[in-house]
Amino acid sequence: MTPDQTHDITISLTQDQAQALGPEAEAMATWLHSALTAMARLRTGPAGTDLDPADLTQPLTDLHTQLLPRLEGIRDSLIRTHATAGGTVQSLATTLNTPRSSAQYRRETLTKAQPTEWESWATGDTEHDH
Repeated sequence: MTPDQTHDITISLTQDQAQALGPEAEAMATWLHSALTAMARLRTGPAGTDLDPADLTQPLTDLHTQLLPRLEGIRDSLIRTHATAGGTVQSLATTLNTPRSSAQYRRETLTKAQPTEWESWATGDTEHDH
């Protein structure tokens, strides 16, 4: 591939999945694109020497305020659902590649509290204008 060629990455969703996600799927793909582009830029040159801080504003915003809270909400909702579905702490620990005590703490912390705003977003229980 020459430097001016692009490489497309495809995320395949069924029609039902795409419908369940709605326009949020495209927004998340856009934020992921921003993150991957920034990561590639970091890897192609000496760290920070050729970057203008203004060039970092959009990827930082996309990651910090858009993508990460949503990914955390999805993760937390999956952990909560894993517990509700009867998953064991050991299977959660294995899945998360973390010590059993860490998985147990995370699961207990989540299941003792009400779902966060972003957990509710992940399950479609609320609407957000973020």
